[in-house]
Amino acid sequence: MKWDLEERTEDAIVAYLTGEVGGEMRVYAAYDFDEAQYPCAAVYAESTGPIAEEASWHDARAMVVQVAVMTEAAPEVDANGLTLVTARERNAQARSAVLNALCIDGLVAALVAQQVDDVAFSQAQVTSTTRTVDAGARAMITTVTLDVIAEPVTGS
Repeated sequence: MKWDLEERTEDAIVAYLTGEVGGEMRVYAAYDFDEAQYPCAAVYAESTGPIAEEASWHDARAMVVQVAVMTEAAPEVDANGLTLVTARERNAQARSAVLNALCIDGLVAALVAQQVDDVAFSQAQVTSTTRTVDAGARAMITTVTLDVIAEPVTGS
């Protein structure tokens, strides 16, 4: 059995999001990039734990997964300096694209369909969003939190 459940979960979500929003933004796994190219989404499995007190370590794990949707905190302007899209509008568009992909009834089936080896999913749902600004990176960030139940596949 392999114990890289977090990485495999990230891989499934990245593969799914790439298929859904890849034409609109870059999708990264667990900050596996030198410098983000905006707009982008970075998927990070934050924490895991047993789904019940009596659960064994190798049983299904409850996992918190963060998807950071990042856009440049600058408007899109034309050659004359006229604002075409504000920074807020750009962030809202990127956030909406990711949320439209993740806020579906069949998210578990969509992740399973990515056929990432050695992981099985039984739950995946968006639970919250948080908006922040990273002044140093001049980025607007919306963090989408998902609750996921995944387990390593026995015999892998």
